[in-house]
Amino acid sequence: MRKLTILLIFIFTISLLFSQNQRFTYEYSFKMDSLHRENVQKEIMNLDITKEGSNFYSALLITRDSLFKAEIEKGKASKSMVFDLRKIKQAKVNFRVSKDYPNLETIYHTSINADNIALKENNKINWTIFPETKNIEGFKVQKATTTFGGRNWEAWFTNDIQIQDGPYKFCGLPGLILSIGDDKGDHIFNLVGSKKLNYEPLMINSSRKEIFLTNEKFNKLWNEFKKDPAKNIKTMHSSSEMSETLFSDANGSPLTKQDLIRGKEQRAQESFKKNNNFIERELYK
Repeated sequence: MRKLTILLIFIFTISLLFSQNQRFTYEYSFKMDSLHRENVQKEIMNLDITKEGSNFYSALLITRDSLFKAEIEKGKASKSMVFDLRKIKQAKVNFRVSKDYPNLETIYHTSINADNIALKENNKINWTIFPETKNIEGFKVQKATTTFGGRNWEAWFTNDIQIQDGPYKFCGLPGLILSIGDDKGDHIFNLVGSKKLNYEPLMINSSRKEIFLTNEKFNKLWNEFKKDPAKNIKTMHSSSEMSETLFSDANGSPLTKQDLIRGKEQRAQESFKKNNNFIERELYK
């Protein structure tokens, strides 16, 4: 983690007042398998801030989107574009969180099966602020705690950066949250860098159509997906006029409808077993 200098503090506190765009980078450490907490995964996440709001997402997603946009602007063929995208490391984190300023309305963007889902939330996070302070990378930070998503969280924010925002959905403190984690150590976000952006940040997946759901409907959809993860494939290939042999596997052998459905169900069940310790337990219960 590189040292954040006094010069950067000056840039944060002065330039942000003039609505310049900033990118704060966090390391996200998470344990998605509750039965194997020794398996810690990490992802670099960006918090892009403009005068209109913020966007929190995996840094790998913007790499893919930037390349995709560049290839389209060049007018290159789709085959070369797919080849280039395959060379990029896949993101482990597929959710995105956007916030509108100044009301801090939060939208959680994710997907279930082939559907892009958005959850809009107006509920403010209730924080308890403590007088306890310490230093993180040259910044004086202050302690705050909250209960959110079925977990107890401890955050450290700094008044040196007058932005009431932070990683994921966390916001509403008097300054930027530099570090936050739950009391089990399952999900931890730590600031590792920052830079001023002289351009408008690219909006991740901004062109994709999303289905807006309430938390309750999202939870219902999630449980329906867990019960029948291949439902969309079954619906798609339900026509009796469609050939039983649809595709070929990597070895050139034919795949039937049932092969496709069975494969989807097996992959989904393996994923459910390994990914069961979400940030917000209440959403995925």
